[in-house]
Amino acid sequence: MTDQAPSRSLARSLVRALQALLPQARIPILHERPWHSLTFSGAQICLSVALPVTAAEPPSAVAQLLEDHEFSLPSQLVADIAITETAIFDGQYRLIIDALLLED
Repeated sequence: MTDQAPSRSLARSLVRALQALLPQARIPILHERPWHSLTFSGAQICLSVALPVTAAEPPSAVAQLLEDHEFSLPSQLVADIAITETAIFDGQYRLIIDALLLED
């Protein structure tokens, strides 16, 4: 098994959870990489979120949703998640979301 396999699994779980929160969004994984501290292991994940401007909440509402939401991912803890970049392009909000997931 490579270093990417556990991380990819963590990223997919997060994408599924975000799709449930933002059903109109397109959410590709930009990158993920293993993350370790002395006591924890997990993954740093970067996602691109595309939401139609006409059907979506503004990025500030999505940011509040991410901040308030209690993610329930199997064997994982969402330690940090935030929108780090926003833009409007081709009638869509484009958001970059960075997250740190820890293995439980």
